[in-house]
Amino acid sequence: MFVNSHIASGYLAGKIAKDDSKWIVLWMVAATIQDIDGLWSDTVAGHHSILHTPIFWIAVCGIVWCIGNFRKIQGLEMGAMIVLAATMLHLFTDWITARTVGIQWFYPFSDTNYWVYPISPEKGNIPIWEMVVPPYINFYFENKILSYGEVGLNILALGWFGKTYLDNHEK
Repeated sequence: MFVNSHIASGYLAGKIAKDDSKWIVLWMVAATIQDIDGLWSDTVAGHHSILHTPIFWIAVCGIVWCIGNFRKIQGLEMGAMIVLAATMLHLFTDWITARTVGIQWFYPFSDTNYWVYPISPEKGNIPIWEMVVPPYINFYFENKILSYGEVGLNILALGWFGKTYLDNHEK
């Protein structure tokens, strides 16, 4: 899934959760942060580092939640829960839309990658910045269910954002 779609999914999740604006921003950042590993990865297929594993986020968010609970900082507890939910959303959407590499759901106990639709790892041996140009972009959008789903997700998020913006500025 492309970064803009992760941002859109985070925004929608925050809106569905009826969270305040500050929490929706956290939803959007947390639903996207795993892809920061693309900045130091040589290839599209290689950008799935430990940041793309559930155990990492469960451990990090668990520690942050415990600190918030111990120190009685509700915002920290809430933030940890949002980050955990949003990062799991990222992994779930990457699992569904995987085109070159899956998700290692059981890492570090297993290095097995899981995906919903057939993947082509060899097509992911390109620099991450070449994802948005042919031939990779054409390959990515060959699966019409994924293409329409990802475009629809972005349209829904933009529409909801636009409605919220207009509602807030009509007052």
